[in-house]
Amino acid sequence: MDQQMSFLSLISNASFTVQLVMGILAIFSVISWGIIFNKWVSLNRAKTQTQQFLSAYHSNQDLKQLSILTQQTLNRTGVSQLAYAGFAEYSQLSKNNIRDISTITNNLERALNAAIDQEINQYEDKLATLASFGSVSPYIGLFGTVWGIMHAFIGLGNTGQATLASVAPGIAEALIATAIGLFVAIPAYMAYNKFSADVALLEKKMYQFGDEFINLINRRLASSNQQD
Repeated sequence: MDQQMSFLSLISNASFTVQLVMGILAIFSVISWGIIFNKWVSLNRAKTQTQQFLSAYHSNQDLKQLSILTQQTLNRTGVSQLAYAGFAEYSQLSKNNIRDISTITNNLERALNAAIDQEINQYEDKLATLASFGSVSPYIGLFGTVWGIMHAFIGLGNTGQATLASVAPGIAEALIATAIGLFVAIPAYMAYNKFSADVALLEKKMYQFGDEFINLINRRLASSNQQD
């Protein structure tokens, strides 16, 4: 309890500039943790749904069954959203009586790539903010520390009393700014690295599925042409 009161008193007794730095870092921390929670939920949902969708697809690689599975999937994300975009494009091509395999393949590739880009953009949204917080927060905290120490020594020079009791509070107040900066930076940068790896994995799986989807359509078209 004494340590808590001492910690709070150091913050309350700090200079205005150091308190301003602490306030900025506190805002960064709140925003950072909000982004971390949001990304953790959305990326976990995308990874879980992608894994479930791929497991169901690999157990029965049939175009009709894949179409049914895609329509039945709720809140599509990741590979399931990619399959939905592919079927939507293939359906539109069929309605326009386009039968040329090369044309269908090119159109599907463009539709799938556009769907992948859209998904990746959603996954990467706000990650740059996390990276920025992780990079600049220690320097902002260090600025507060330097300013606080400078302010403490200026006050010491004015009083002329070079005792530990007179120096320690000012230095302690200043060092709190660096500690808060690290408290903001470490989880932000760790989360950024974790989420970036998750996005890269999802992107890889989507591109792999996109190739498999086009191959599945091409086999269907080739089989239909042979029967004709």
